[in-house]
Amino acid sequence: MERSVCISCKKEIVNDPGSVSFTCPVCDKIKISRCKNCREISARYKCECGFTGPN
Repeated sequence: MERSVCISCKKEIVNDPGSVSFTCPVCDKIKISRCKNCREISARYKCECGFTGPN
C-alpha cells in the first residue's frame, strides 16, 4: 500500500479526517496529498511539474 504524505509539511497522513489527495491539475500525473492543517492555513505546495498552489 502506498503511503500518503502531505506535500506541504511532509506529515504522514493516516486516518486524518479533512485530508485530501488529488492529481495535479496541470500535469495530471502526480498525486498531491494535503493534511487538514495545511489545507486550513492555505500552506503553499509545489508539484514536480512546477505548478504551485493554493492559488
